[in-house]
Amino acid sequence: MQAVRDRVSGLGRAPRAALWIVGGVVLWPIIAAFLPRGAPVGVVLVGAVLGTVTALLAMGLILIYRTNRIINFAYGSMGGAAGVISVDMFITHHVNYYVASILSLIIGVVAGGLIEFLIIRRFANSSRLVLTVATIGLAQVLGGFELLIPKWMGSPPFFGSFPTPLKVNLTIDPIIFKGSHLLIVASVPVVIAGLAWFLLRTDAGVAVRAAAENSERALLLGIPIRRLSTIVWMVAGGLATLTFILKAPFAGTASGALTGPSLLLPALATAVVARMESLPVAFGAGVGLGILEQVVLWNYPPSAVDVAYLLVILLALLLRRDRLTRALDIGASSWSDAGMVRAIPRELRKLPEVRGVRIALGVLVGAFVVILPLFMTNRPSDLNLMSIALVWGIVAVSLVVLTGWGGHISLGQFAIVGTGAVTSGLLQQHTNTDFFVTLAAAGAVGGMVALLLGLPALRIRGPFLAVTTLAFAVALDSHILNPSVFPKLIPDIGDRPVLFQRFPLESERATFYLCLAILALTIVVAQGIRKSRAGRVLIATRENDRAAGAAAVPTTAAKLSGFILAGVMAGIAGGLHVLILHHAGAGTYQPSQSLDVFAMAVIGGLGSIGGALLGVFSIRLLEQVVSGAVRLVITGAGLLVILLFLRGGIAEALMRMRNVWLRWVAKRRGIVVPSLLADKRVPEEEDHAEDEVDLIAAALEDEPSASPEKVSV
Repeated sequence: MQAVRDRVSGLGRAPRAALWIVGGVVLWPIIAAFLPRGAPVGVVLVGAVLGTVTALLAMGLILIYRTNRIINFAYGSMGGAAGVISVDMFITHHVNYYVASILSLIIGVVAGGLIEFLIIRRFANSSRLVLTVATIGLAQVLGGFELLIPKWMGSPPFFGSFPTPLKVNLTIDPIIFKGSHLLIVASVPVVIAGLAWFLLRTDAGVAVRAAAENSERALLLGIPIRRLSTIVWMVAGGLATLTFILKAPFAGTASGALTGPSLLLPALATAVVARMESLPVAFGAGVGLGILEQVVLWNYPPSAVDVAYLLVILLALLLRRDRLTRALDIGASSWSDAGMVRAIPRELRKLPEVRGVRIALGVLVGAFVVILPLFMTNRPSDLNLMSIALVWGIVAVSLVVLTGWGGHISLGQFAIVGTGAVTSGLLQQHTNTDFFVTLAAAGAVGGMVALLLGLPALRIRGPFLAVTTLAFAVALDSHILNPSVFPKLIPDIGDRPVLFQRFPLESERATFYLCLAILALTIVVAQGIRKSRAGRVLIATRENDRAAGAAAVPTTAAKLSGFILAGVMAGIAGGLHVLILHHAGAGTYQPSQSLDVFAMAVIGGLGSIGGALLGVFSIRLLEQVVSGAVRLVITGAGLLVILLFLRGGIAEALMRMRNVWLRWVAKRRGIVVPSLLADKRVPEEEDHAEDEVDLIAAALEDEPSASPEKVSV
């Protein structure tokens, strides 16, 4: 098998493409024989045509990834915000279709350049994690404008499918090909040829390719990296806008802000198959996946397409292990940079004024959350929302464990919440199981699902795991929790149970206190693990898994334990969530919620539990004040501003304030604390590990030796 693979890989690009085409033609009738309705010629051809549009979108994703080493989750909204202008001008204001399309393309190209210059460039020194989350905030801003633009132009908020001026009707059974299909066939080859000419024949294109291979070396050679990055984003903005314009006659103008990342999933799958590297492979993969999508739609429910894309992504990642890991070696550690919040120095930790303030703050926060529901007896809906916010808090803690401490990016955490909700809800609905037993079962299922999703993390690094979890979130929402597909998986628990035969959970106040208690227990468990050897192993593996492995650290077990623990927490959160809502189903656990909670946690600070919770609760509160498109713009812009000036989130600002106060305490006491006063040293007491392996080994001792207090008076 390996010999065959080596021989195929040794062929040129054209022979390999021909081999794939011949193989597809040979397998076509064999596969069609096993499908309920077969794979007619018309279905395959329309899939190939529409697949070329998906390939264009994937090419833009790849260009941005190779330039900035991020997956741009705002990419679909970039095209939508500009493309909706052309549709509104054509349908509402009767502007010539081609003139409106060209104007929108110009707007998309200019918008791409402005986004890079005004936003992306400001994050040049940030981690790839922060920049990726910034694209989520950018997607919210652009999605809000995508909803506001029709209102400003006096158009309806949405348009369905519509005919183009090109009148063509060609029937290839069972599909009727119209002018919209012909426009794609005429446009895509021209765009591909132009893109190939730019990258292969122009000085700027060659420089872009060189910078993508090694940006540091290109910078040393005098290549203007920033200017090239702007050019790439302009090209990507044009490709995204063209994709929207070509697809709009079929799909309408559904906003990416409402449909979430599901619109981007086909392009993500195509880009992953191309290893985020090869544009020609992306084109072939786009055509192939377009055929797959149309064949699945012809034979199965529409939601089955999302499951097919999930399987394609998993197979592409597992089969391309060797190429992916090498490609992600450069800068991979930046994906694990979540910003750790340092503990109070030992020199000051036991001082009365420090301990007193910590205890007072804890008592105030505890008293507030416990007493507040007592004054809301006439507002059960508000208590219900507060209970849901506590559930989001549990999910945020799970992200701190998985991403903040483990360094793995999950953009499908609410999908794991959904699996826990289904498990707990079905047990409550069909059995007389104790509620806490159903919570335990939800946690077990959540841990199992997280483990299965985390297995690729043992073979790949960087953003690809985020794509996998996001694809799972889309598939769960559209297919698994679809009542028309799996009606028996949709729980409806009716009345809430009574705890200990004394506390009826039909009372919103009782449910709130239950969620609060579970959140407190989750925090205690997470903090206990953080202080234990297991927590130190998890963080050491995140920092440098190779050095940790050299120090005899079980890195594989550490990674999997982080996934399992985070999954158990998310599953338990699902058990509470279905209790609050009484049901779960399609739309309850949307993929956009996973992006939202991840962004909220990063805003607060993924390096600390308190910061992540503060981010979630503050944004959830803001959502109750503003709504709709305005809320999207405000929250997205707020996310960008916070990430730009406080790259460690709100927790970083609070830590700075805390350190100012601690310096005052240290100065008042006459204590020199090197960790707070970086410009002061105690040279005679300096202690450095010989190398990184020794440092990690010392940090992972079962009983870390207590070094003498470094205090000078």
